[in-house]
Amino acid sequence: MSLFMVGRQPIFDSALNVQGYELLYRGPEGERPDGTAMTAEVLVHAGLDIGLKDLVGGKLAYLNATRPFLVGQADIPFLPWQVVIEVLEDIPRDAEVVAGCYRLAELGYNLALDGYHWSRDDELLRVAREVKLDVLALPGRELVEAVKRCSAYGVRLVAKKVETLSQLEQCRRLGFDLFQGYLLSRPEVVEGKTLSPSEVSCLLALEKLADPLTSFGEVEGIVLADAALSYKFLKAAGEGAAHGLFRRVSSVRDALVLLGERRVRAWLSLMLLSGAHRGTDEHYHIAMTRSRMAELVARQISPLLSDAAFTVGLVSALELLLEVPLPKVMESLSLSTDVENALLYRTGLLGRVLADVLAWEQGGEVYGTQCGLSFADLERCYLQALVWSNDVCGVLELAA
Repeated sequence: MSLFMVGRQPIFDSALNVQGYELLYRGPEGERPDGTAMTAEVLVHAGLDIGLKDLVGGKLAYLNATRPFLVGQADIPFLPWQVVIEVLEDIPRDAEVVAGCYRLAELGYNLALDGYHWSRDDELLRVAREVKLDVLALPGRELVEAVKRCSAYGVRLVAKKVETLSQLEQCRRLGFDLFQGYLLSRPEVVEGKTLSPSEVSCLLALEKLADPLTSFGEVEGIVLADAALSYKFLKAAGEGAAHGLFRRVSSVRDALVLLGERRVRAWLSLMLLSGAHRGTDEHYHIAMTRSRMAELVARQISPLLSDAAFTVGLVSALELLLEVPLPKVMESLSLSTDVENALLYRTGLLGRVLADVLAWEQGGEVYGTQCGLSFADLERCYLQALVWSNDVCGVLELAA
C-alpha cells in the first residue's frame, strides 16, 4: 500500500458557481516524471483509487493531455461527458495531432486549448470547444485582442490565473464564460491510499488482450492473481454502476465483462505508464489466500457462486490492505446485494462461506462450520489456496 496525491482546482462561471475541476499531478517533493506519466498517474488515481464521482461530483474533470493521448497511442478511459481534454500550447500542431483531436471530438470529447497565445493560426480552433487564456501572460490590449479573435470561433472562454479582483472584473466585462485562479481558489491536494498492481501482471494481461487466440478466462486469471488489479477493476466498474451505466457486480469477472476490452486495455496501459509496481507483504498473502480459499469452498458447494466467493474474500481483505473500514471500501464498488450482505452481515451461502474462511484463519478446528463442509474439506481448500497464494505472490515479488 502507498500514499498518493492529486491536485484539484475549481473552475467557476460568472456567478462563481463551480462548473468543473482541473486535475493536477502532485507527487513526492523533487520528483517530476514526464508529462505523459503525470497524466497517466492523475487518471489512475482519479478513476481507480479515489473515483471520479468522489473527486469532482457531477462536475467536469479537466485533464492535461500530452501527445500520446491526442494521437491515440494512449487512451482516455473516461466517458466524453465526464471530462474536458486540455491541449497544451507547447504540443506541436502537426497533421497527426490535428487528426487525433478531430477523432476525439467525433467521439464526443470536448477539447480546450490551454494557455493559448496568438503567435500563429491554430487549426485546432476549428474543433476546440473552449480556449483558456492566461490573464497574467496577456496584459492590456493583448488580452482584448485574444478575446476578440477567439470569440469569432464560437468557443467558450476560460480566464486562467485570475489573481486580483480587478482582473476578475475585467474578464467579466470582456465576456469570459469561466474563471480559474488563486483569487477564487488555490489548488486543493486530495490524498489517499492505494494498492499498486504488479507491472508484470499488467504486461501479461495486455499481452493476452493483444492475442486473438486468448480466451477471456486467461485474462481473468491474470487479474485474479493480483489483488490490487482485481480491486482497481472492481472500482472502475463501480464507478460505471454509480452513473447507471452498468448493473451492480458480483465478481471480478462481472467487472471485466462490463468494462469491456477497450477500457480494460486502456486502464492497464495507464497503470504501466504511471509506474505500476508493488512489493508484497503478509497482508497481501492473507488477501490472496482468503480469496482463493473462499472460491474453492464455494466450488464444492455451489460451483456457480465460486467467482462471487472469490470476490467476497478479496473485498473482505481490502480492509487490511487499505487500512480503511470495510463499509467505506464498499461504497464505491457497486457490489450486488448478495455480495454486500455476505460481507456486512454474513448472510446467504456466500456469507457462510466467508464466515468459515475467516474462522479458519483464526483457529480452524475450534469453530463449528456454517457452510456444510467438513473440517477435512476446509483444511484441503486452505492448503490448496495457500500453495496458489505463495506461487502468485512469489511471482509478483520477483517482478517488483
